[in-house]
Amino acid sequence: MANKQPPNPLPSANLKRHMAALLAFLLAVAAVAMMRDGVEETEVAYVRDFFYVGGHYENDGSGGVVLRDQMYVERLRPVAGATQPVPVVLIHGMGMTGSNFLSKPDGGRGWVSDFISQGYDVYVVDQTSRGRSSSYSVDSRSRQPVSLSVETVQDRFTATGQRRLWPQAGNHSQWPGRGVKGDAIFDAFYAATVPSETDAVLTQTAMQRAGAALLDRIGKPAVVLGHSQGGLFPILMADARPGLVRGLILVEPSGPPFRDGFTGAFHPWAIADVPLGYEPAVTDPVRDLVQASHPAPDADHASCTLQATEPAPRQLVNLADKPILVVTSEASYHAPYDYCTVAYLRQAGCQKTDHMELASVGIRGNGHMMFLEKNSGEIQRLLHKWLQTNL
Repeated sequence: MANKQPPNPLPSANLKRHMAALLAFLLAVAAVAMMRDGVEETEVAYVRDFFYVGGHYENDGSGGVVLRDQMYVERLRPVAGATQPVPVVLIHGMGMTGSNFLSKPDGGRGWVSDFISQGYDVYVVDQTSRGRSSSYSVDSRSRQPVSLSVETVQDRFTATGQRRLWPQAGNHSQWPGRGVKGDAIFDAFYAATVPSETDAVLTQTAMQRAGAALLDRIGKPAVVLGHSQGGLFPILMADARPGLVRGLILVEPSGPPFRDGFTGAFHPWAIADVPLGYEPAVTDPVRDLVQASHPAPDADHASCTLQATEPAPRQLVNLADKPILVVTSEASYHAPYDYCTVAYLRQAGCQKTDHMELASVGIRGNGHMMFLEKNSGEIQRLLHKWLQTNL
């Protein structure tokens, strides 16, 4: 009878090679998850609360009473506690919700995690009548909400190089994927869009009140960051609660002054549709805010309408001492005219206004939705650096 060999307690060379290959593969997958285009992609741990601010009770027209214009807020803070003395409020733009800042449609890390990792206490809102905030439906004055079409999103945000509707549109290279319907990343982004209230006065009035209520609840000066249509709200909140706003970051805010570059609508208060605290006081903005046109400096930029020099330009007294940063990407439809918004703010007494044109600091190829693009973390680090320098 043949002698049986005892089993070899050690793995064979073949098995070792397979295990090593498997380990290398798993490490590679982990590395991809952790790092994409040189930017860490994992979300950070945080403590989450949510609450509502603002709102008022109103008859619903059928004998009942409802609450409307309240605003949903998420508070996200570092697990070990904030190390930055100033909290950050993030406000999304038209057709969007606060989910814009939580993560990116390609699965990448959002600005919320970036700010939390730097020690900030972060508040993310859904605008009134949007997302998890109350709908406008009981207000008979309101018009039907409007959704951004696929074509508008592609042409303005994600695939601007296709139709090149403005001179810089062909420079867009940072959107992940093809940026068109049927691309998985585009579809994930478009699925997150929501209908928007179109009455600017109703929206801005409600958001100013709810934003002021949020600042009251925070109870100490905050930085307010707004994007696009939401870029007006840091201004309105600072005007209502100047003692509770430490600084403003306006990421491609609605503009330029007096005439909106996206909708074509007239802004009677220049950078808003509702009253602002000017000095001397403005009672009739069409009469009191005397306009003067300035020609475009070159073919890549738009002309500007500012205040005339005679009489002396009215001053935004509640914003004059605030550090303000306007951020403009290289390829956005804002690239031709954001400089007008900066010029208006400075003319109105906001001498601490900085204009960060990303291309001028070596960050190329971004569009209007820069916080969802491949190099979003690089942009956010510039915002953090500006805050550290200017607050």
